[in-house]
Amino acid sequence: MISYHYKFSFLFSIFLLTLLLLPSLLEAKTMVLIHGHMADGMSWRTTKVTNGLLLAGWKDGGNYSFNQYGLLAPHNTNAKPDAFFSVDLPSKAPIYVQSNILRQYLDHLYAIRNEPIIFVGHSSGGIVARLYLVTPGHVPAAALITIGTPHLGTPIANIAYLAANSPFGIMLNTMGEHTIRDSRSLYTDLKTAQPNTFLYWLNQQPHPRIPYVSIIRNNESKTRPSKYDFIVPPESQNMNNVWALRGQSLIYLTKENHFLSGKDGLFLIDILKRLSKM
Repeated sequence: MISYHYKFSFLFSIFLLTLLLLPSLLEAKTMVLIHGHMADGMSWRTTKVTNGLLLAGWKDGGNYSFNQYGLLAPHNTNAKPDAFFSVDLPSKAPIYVQSNILRQYLDHLYAIRNEPIIFVGHSSGGIVARLYLVTPGHVPAAALITIGTPHLGTPIANIAYLAANSPFGIMLNTMGEHTIRDSRSLYTDLKTAQPNTFLYWLNQQPHPRIPYVSIIRNNESKTRPSKYDFIVPPESQNMNNVWALRGQSLIYLTKENHFLSGKDGLFLIDILKRLSKM
């Protein structure tokens, strides 16, 4: 038996009416999985998230990547009827750089499949997806589902940014450990949202009228470190706390830690079934 619990919360009845007027998710056959920091597109497979999707009948459309010559498209972009695709992004780069590369992938994918896309973002991948969706010219979206995403920022980014610019960070860089220094711009983007920060700006931008779902690591107990999300506070994972999305996100609580696991694939299928019945 799956050891998790969930809770959908509708905060404004007018939003319910809006959702009823939206195209059914049954018409959306394409899902794009966007990884977080220090991960890549294959992370969704190695953590077995995709196993749950495959069991539910979704096809693995493949992984978008890039090299010095440009975009590398998967060979199964025409997979039918329902297909998921992962993407490789430079996970240590600023959010806008990742979002611009995501745009290239999605322009290519939409030209082939020509159907609304369900966006699924883990951790900072959810922020990449949101920046893409508030930027003019994005492809049609069916929904955005975020997993453990720091919508209001995270204190870890504040600390990491300071460490990267400290003698300690310089020493690590000299010793060959470049991650913390290379991620400085990303840490800047993920700092706690307050005036004059990237997330403060993003959280004020108009977002498309689509269903939003926040998968939140519940963190009910700090006595089990393996089940506690030390990276993103739960209130930051809730898109209802984003100024531009207040009352627009459904809530799905889980007892996992910050990182992806096979259970997330089951959560995604459960969410999609529930959204399709709305």
